[in-house]
Amino acid sequence: MIRGDKFETKQFSTEADTEYGVTSSLRSGLGNVRSNFVSSHPLEKSEREYDDKMKQMNFNMLRNSQGIHAPLRKQMELTAINKATTRLPFLPTSNLSQDILNGNDACISIQDNFSHEDSEIMGDPHLMMEHKLGLKPL
Repeated sequence: MIRGDKFETKQFSTEADTEYGVTSSLRSGLGNVRSNFVSSHPLEKSEREYDDKMKQMNFNMLRNSQGIHAPLRKQMELTAINKATTRLPFLPTSNLSQDILNGNDACISIQDNFSHEDSEIMGDPHLMMEHKLGLKPL
């Protein structure tokens, strides 16, 4: 509406709620659906962070009992194993040396039981090596 030299405009709330209590997605945008989720079980967060906490606890115990060199050496060995682990592309991956250093060689975890059997490509060794060397596409 126009009154003299001034325009009268309707002010909308900053919360972008309509008079019926429904959020207008045209004004506020589409919300992030992931932020609305909560964990489905109280132990979910604990299980996600378990490996990191155990690794940190083991490093602290090594540092307290043997000095600062022990966790540094273990971290250096893990880094060397991760960089030096090479295998032929048609063979399955077994991180045995990493499991031994982490102390997981005698443990049976959920990944041992429920890992996907077809997660790695198993094929003809000659074709896989030719693809890796860039001689022939798959």
